[in-house]
Amino acid sequence: MNDMIKIGSRRELFADDFLIDQKLTDAVRTMHHPVCRERVLVNDAPWEGDGWVYYSTFEDNGLYRMYYHTNPLLDRENKKSFVGPHYICYACSLDGVHWVKPKLGIWEYNKSCANNIILEIDTEDAFHVFRDENPSCPDEERYKALLTRRVTRDGQRVSQLWCMTSFDGIHFADGWILSEQGRFDTHNTAFWDPLLGKYVCYFRDLHKNADGEMVRDIRRMESADFRQWSVPEPIVYTGCTEDFQMYTNGIHPYMRAPYLYVGIPTRYVQRPAWEDNYDELCGSEHRRFRMQFHPRYGLALTDNLLITSRDGITFNRSGEAFMRPGPEGRKRWVYGDGYASNTIVATPPVDETDAWELSFYSAVNQWSEETAHVYRYSLRMDGFYSYGGGYEEKTLVTKPFIFDGSRLEVNFSTSAAGRMRIFLEQADGRPILGGDSGDLFGDSIDRKVHFKAELSVLSGTPVRMRVLLKDADIYSFRFCKA
Repeated sequence: MNDMIKIGSRRELFADDFLIDQKLTDAVRTMHHPVCRERVLVNDAPWEGDGWVYYSTFEDNGLYRMYYHTNPLLDRENKKSFVGPHYICYACSLDGVHWVKPKLGIWEYNKSCANNIILEIDTEDAFHVFRDENPSCPDEERYKALLTRRVTRDGQRVSQLWCMTSFDGIHFADGWILSEQGRFDTHNTAFWDPLLGKYVCYFRDLHKNADGEMVRDIRRMESADFRQWSVPEPIVYTGCTEDFQMYTNGIHPYMRAPYLYVGIPTRYVQRPAWEDNYDELCGSEHRRFRMQFHPRYGLALTDNLLITSRDGITFNRSGEAFMRPGPEGRKRWVYGDGYASNTIVATPPVDETDAWELSFYSAVNQWSEETAHVYRYSLRMDGFYSYGGGYEEKTLVTKPFIFDGSRLEVNFSTSAAGRMRIFLEQADGRPILGGDSGDLFGDSIDRKVHFKAELSVLSGTPVRMRVLLKDADIYSFRFCKA
């Protein structure tokens, strides 16, 4: 009984096989991919250049905030790469779809403060902003930002991870150093985990692979007070364990199931030399031009993976891209295309009768002398993975678990002719009287399931679920109190 899985009333997603009895399950687990929606921002301001990178986004009591780093690849005469100045800019929205760049009046550019610049920084790396949800956080530190600084010590360049703080998310003041144990040259992230009762930080470092090459990886450290941090440790992977170059991490607790960490990291891919396909790939002429600054500006490509974890250390990862670079355009498919915003947010539907959905943001035309465009990408609530099948019926069977509640809600979808049917069974598979849902059909993120059995009677006792799926998918479920 002590080894029994206790799910209580938490929402269970199928982001991993934690609850699945693989021997009894023939339903297929499928990754679902985000859909590109509308263009939400254009970097047409003179201080923005041809590069927007490392977006920090979050929902803040009904206000959606976005922070981004202007990071132009070339100066205005195309003579030098990654020249300053670099600005941190701000945009906001009331629905996550329609964004504005407010005139903040903080930073002067070309003798005017009528811009959305928060501050100027001397680093090419990320400025990650989050709202600190720690109840003990002082109001003047409610918003925190991470940034990388480099110092010379004994003739060696040392990378440092620093923080800045703000009372309003707009005006930031210098904070303190967090760590020197890493490279930090990317979008490093941090947040308060209320279930853990600690701050968690994910950042970049390097390790040598089997061939002795340096590979970018993701490290984790914890803190009770955001000042003293644990010794960093590398995260590890199940699923695809190939030693990819992990460029960003984007890790954060999923809002509908906070025990589950979700990340949309950027995977960096650089082929060793120019291949014939580059001649046919969009923007080939400009790709060759950029290589005068560094081969990576012509050879490197980026896409996004999906990683999930229940303990924050071991992440389930597929080698299949969660988000591909997409259709070729004039100067797309370049190094820097597809960087995803660090956090997934819930956004309301256009039609109030529809369901809310998950959204995140990504830019195209990065570092290509073109105007960079930011697009919203959407995904079904809990819709990272599902179990399902085609018209031939398939079965999903869970391991035994203990729940707490009197009602079952499911996130599922069927065709008109399809169906889903749920059986609650005893831990050994024997049927439970009244534990048959009958046929379920439709498409809902929170469908109430009716049983003749009183679920409150079963609460606290070991059960398992047998789910029949005919042209249907199940994304998540939750036992809750009526």
